Amino acid sequence: MKANEKAFLRFLEGSDKHFIIPVYQRNYDWKKEQCEQLFCDIIEIIDNSFRNHFMGSIVSIYYEEGGQEYLIIDGQQRITTLSVLLLAMYNLLDREEIKATFNKEQIKEGYLVNKYLENEKKIRLKPIKEDNEAFLALFENNEDYFIKNSNITENYKYFCLQLKQHEKSIDDIFDAIKKLFIVEIELKQGEDNPQLIFESINSTGLSLTPADLVRNFILMGLTDKEQKYYYEKYWNKIEKNTNYEVSNFIRHYLTLKERKIPKQDNVYSSFKRYTLNYKLNTEPLLKELLEYSKYYNRFALANEPDKDLNEILQRINKLNITVSYPFLLEIYSDYTQGVINKEDLKEILLLVESFSFRRLICDVSPNALNKIYMTLGREIKNYPDYKENYVAILKYLLKKKKGSQRFPEDKEFAEKFVSKDIYNSKNCSYILERIENFGNREKVDVESLLMSNELTIEHIMPKNLSDQWIKDLGASWRSIYENYLNTIGNITLTAYNREMSNKNFNQKKLMENGFSKSKLYLNEHLKKTPRWNEGTIKRRASILKDVALEVWMYPSTQYVSSTDISPIYSLSDEHNFTGEKISSCIFLGRERKVLSWRKLYGHVARELYMTDPSKFKLFINDNDFTTSKNKKYISESETDLRSPIKINESTFLEGNLGTSYIIENIRKMMKKFNISEDDLVIKLQREMKALEKFEYIECEEAKSNVM
Repeated sequence: MKANEKAFLRFLEGSDKHFIIPVYQRNYDWKKEQCEQLFCDIIEIIDNSFRNHFMGSIVSIYYEEGGQEYLIIDGQQRITTLSVLLLAMYNLLDREEIKATFNKEQIKEGYLVNKYLENEKKIRLKPIKEDNEAFLALFENNEDYFIKNSNITENYKYFCLQLKQHEKSIDDIFDAIKKLFIVEIELKQGEDNPQLIFESINSTGLSLTPADLVRNFILMGLTDKEQKYYYEKYWNKIEKNTNYEVSNFIRHYLTLKERKIPKQDNVYSSFKRYTLNYKLNTEPLLKELLEYSKYYNRFALANEPDKDLNEILQRINKLNITVSYPFLLEIYSDYTQGVINKEDLKEILLLVESFSFRRLICDVSPNALNKIYMTLGREIKNYPDYKENYVAILKYLLKKKKGSQRFPEDKEFAEKFVSKDIYNSKNCSYILERIENFGNREKVDVESLLMSNELTIEHIMPKNLSDQWIKDLGASWRSIYENYLNTIGNITLTAYNREMSNKNFNQKKLMENGFSKSKLYLNEHLKKTPRWNEGTIKRRASILKDVALEVWMYPSTQYVSSTDISPIYSLSDEHNFTGEKISSCIFLGRERKVLSWRKLYGHVARELYMTDPSKFKLFINDNDFTTSKNKKYISESETDLRSPIKINESTFLEGNLGTSYIIENIRKMMKKFNISEDDLVIKLQREMKALEKFEYIECEEAKSNVM
């Protein structure tokens, strides 16, 4: 590696130079704001007579193959933008829209083209595919040939406008560009590791996404020919399939593959570890990523070719249930491989919708959803008969979940549905649309009609009560207003919200285009209702609640398993472990059998101690590990404790604690070590079935008789 300070134009000039932006780099993404800043810097050089202006580094790998070829590892935004600016200067001079004292060919032949070459290396800079097409079009010097919706084209137009309108002469601007300096970092092929350089650049805070780093990691070590092949055949298609949200896609992919959710800022390191651990070769890896990106395109972007399935996916996306994506990747893979059929897939998607929506209505903590969807596919496949009973097992598993993982049953859901503030929910339009369209062949696109103001959400009892409304509601009007205003019983849809305003109920019903004339199902009950009061609000809510129980169904299955599976929770699930029996744990990715909460406590503490002994020792004098009566949970002497757990020769834990205290202390320890609660997964001992319990009791009785 060698590094030199150099004028930017000196970096560009030279015989037969060719600068290539490798395909593993991101697209050119500078916009007008960045170009404005660059142009302001150039004007500032002129105004202040600066001798030079430092504009960052450019890192490249140098090849000498029939000319001087540079692969740009970092700095493509700067080199591309300044090349576009220079080309704008040349084209304006060529069209005589501006004038200069210097020869315009100095720009073109010195910095933009290799005069004596006729092959693809004639143009000195070669951005990646779409950007390259836009850049080459600028050399036509004719807007009819320009590529629309390209950052390169838009930035070129911006520079042309500035160069024509600015009071500074083109001579002054060109002189200022000559004063732009860079640090040129040149890597030697076969000696320097460009991937380490790339990662180092990213660590300094430049805005490289996890997808940028992953793409670089996969492609950088390959030959130029291999890079182009893999980019065109796989990576570019992956980008398009995910709508260029590759970082999110890879995070969901890793969650599925490792059954562990990487943090947003650890996606690249997790991917790198995953590929190295499994020694995955480039093409099989890219082939699998491409296949999963096709699944992602179908559900995340609602591009499912089957109309019925796509309707459900659109609703799932409206609910923003992105935590389900690892599970959806898995079921789409199983669907593609024929493990499940279309009807199975449809039923699974409806379950995902109902499960997630019922939890929203019942205010169940969303924290558990990540882990549920992360492991759900594996839980299904733990049953040996899953291929024959895939959907039945899924229903069985969802029905078994308790606490923060539960699928709210009909009673809980019904009570919450009628009493919840629906109007101020972000899912209000979704709820009204689902009820309106349930069982109807002619669907009403409620969301589109709301956006175009052809429909509005109407309070039947209005937000502003008139004297007549207060009289009609009776003596309890205030409590009726406070308890029911925004609930489902009082909310409907109308195209005439403004006309209805705060008219009384009969006026709203009988007016022209009132409720009596409405064709909407949501207003059907109102046609037969003579007055609006607490009783009629509750009756309408009950009718809509019955519909909701059918729309968002609770699973029904007769499935019985001969081999039941242990319940699994992570520490972040907020599950109450009191009275439960533990069988094993997975801590920091490693599984260990632990048959008591005391043993779990000791295991986690020892793992943390080995991670950083000095940090763990600080717990001894930490008030967070002291009881209200000034007794310590952690001590240097085992005689200080009633039932010590040995961590090492001079560190002991109090083991005479209930389950809730042990769990709370583990939470505190992990927090102080900055370890996510997701990194501790607890497997409970499975519940005995009635027959097993009976056999167990018989066995114990037999033993006691023998004794």
